Amino acid sequence: MTAHDGQLAVLATLPSAEPGPLVHFDAIRSLLMLTRLPPVPDVYDLLWRYVRDENHALSLAVERAILVESLDLACVADLRRQHCGDVGKREVAALVEAAHGQAEALSRRIAAGRTDLADYGRAIADGGARLEAPLDAAALAALLEQLGAATATMQAANARLEGELATAASEAQALTDRLGAAERAAITDPLTGVLNRRGTFEALARLQGETRARAGGFAVAMLDIDHFKRFNDRFGHALGDEVLRFVARHVADRIAPLGGLVGRLGGEEFVAMLPDCDIKTAAVLIDRARAELASQIIRNAGDGASMGRVSYSAGIAADKPDDNADTLVARADKALYAAKRMGRDRVVPDRG
Repeated sequence: MTAHDGQLAVLATLPSAEPGPLVHFDAIRSLLMLTRLPPVPDVYDLLWRYVRDENHALSLAVERAILVESLDLACVADLRRQHCGDVGKREVAALVEAAHGQAEALSRRIAAGRTDLADYGRAIADGGARLEAPLDAAALAALLEQLGAATATMQAANARLEGELATAASEAQALTDRLGAAERAAITDPLTGVLNRRGTFEALARLQGETRARAGGFAVAMLDIDHFKRFNDRFGHALGDEVLRFVARHVADRIAPLGGLVGRLGGEEFVAMLPDCDIKTAAVLIDRARAELASQIIRNAGDGASMGRVSYSAGIAADKPDDNADTLVARADKALYAAKRMGRDRVVPDRG
């Protein structure tokens, strides 16, 4: 068997139907052995996304790299930048270095301004001292010329400093914009535009704290698109990606007016965060969005052909005093699996 055959054999063993985590771990182990990549966090995260087929474009890129034996650490970093919304250590380091550079340049500009001001102060003081002694017309004219030159020099220095400060302000704003874009990219799912896993748990913790501080309710819904793999197999990953985007936006648009947020945990799993909602209100909102979605016929934008209906199952949990973000999501996830066992296309509240 050739090396290429061996690569294909490993790819063929990847999970194909709602596998458990141990199957994913086995697939990742096989890929690590095949590629000889080290089991470091960035590598593991990329392969985890790949074996779960969270992003079809990423999956295709990883497969191409495996088949041509080019999946090394540099390739992993490049794929993460392209497909994972990963800012990357080098980019963050570059932003920090730019900030330090701007701060140092501003310090130099201020120091130069202080030097110019000190020189001007000495010139004025010297002129004042000389005026205390009797001066003839020629000496007075020379003194006035000296003071005029010092004033002109100070005016030019002020103008230069004003321009440099304006440039510094522009550079600082540009850096702020870059940092903002980097932070948004770091917490945004590149496929759907909603929060990614990191952004989701950061928002969960923040909303949990804010609602508790004002003694409000907070509910979380775990959503899973029904039979999504079947849809992917029938219509292809490109249209599957469109469905992921459509469902994410559908839910986000309906809870945003209430301050709700949506995040994607991976694959076809989403989290809806509903501040100031008790479990009954949250269940009504998520069920209404489910019914609206399920009543629509999805059509191919290219040829208008019907692709049927898309539905989701959901589990709802309300925040309890002893909850953290993880336990709250876990209870919503347990309710989600109850909805699946009951036949899918339904919303089930946590009974705990």
